[in-house]
Amino acid sequence: MWSAKAQQKEFKEVIQKNIALVNTSSNSLVVKNVFGSVAVEGYGGNEVVLEVERIITADNARDLERGKEELTLEVVQESDRVILYPNAPYIEFDKEKLRYNWCNNNEDIPYEHVLNFKLKVPNAVKINVSTVNDGELLVKNTKGEYVEVNNVNGGIVLSNIMGKTKVHCINGDVDISYAENPSVESRYYALNGDINISYQESLSAKISFKSMNGEMFTDFNIDKQFMKTNKKEGSTGKPKYKYETRPVVQIGGGKVDFDFETLNGNVFIKKI
Repeated sequence: MWSAKAQQKEFKEVIQKNIALVNTSSNSLVVKNVFGSVAVEGYGGNEVVLEVERIITADNARDLERGKEELTLEVVQESDRVILYPNAPYIEFDKEKLRYNWCNNNEDIPYEHVLNFKLKVPNAVKINVSTVNDGELLVKNTKGEYVEVNNVNGGIVLSNIMGKTKVHCINGDVDISYAENPSVESRYYALNGDINISYQESLSAKISFKSMNGEMFTDFNIDKQFMKTNKKEGSTGKPKYKYETRPVVQIGGGKVDFDFETLNGNVFIKKI
């Protein structure tokens, strides 16, 4: 039996660009993908070296041509930031809030697309990358002060990184290793997947953990254990206290707060 997939028309190309971005901590790279993977590698240069595989598929030649014309790679170059994202008539992207406002009015788009990003970036810049479907996220060898990574249906790998970290993953595992431990608070979230994280042995942190069906494991020595409480404002403006059953373990002097949360996954915190 012939499958619909086998009968589809396909267009594939590789887009290559070099984009100036000075290698300083005040600059940032933003990639907001929808379908496809994003791989980012830090290096010592002053340009973003971009290679994007653009794949359009459709059931017939007419719809394929429409996809080739409509679905493009948008490159926004600002004085201190480069933003990359897919663009089409049915996609509305908010550059201020760095998020999509879907506006296709329930129209069935007669083609599919994938953008697979491979980037070399100045290693001191801040990183903010995400994708939704059909892709993995990889960031490695960056030295910037901030890394934010979001994936819905796929995993996340952050290798040999530095800086404040914010990770959000829905369906996939998270694997992280640090060349230098974060010196400011960081947050790690995985709904359906494990978090495997490796810190340098000099770690000094207070680590909170919340999970419905998971557990936390570590080979670091635990110096203290206690419960975390949050202070929230009441409706009258007076403070009220919400007590959470969220345990905290302290490693070393507990200088930095790290927050871990899963639903159906474990957290493994290891020494490098």
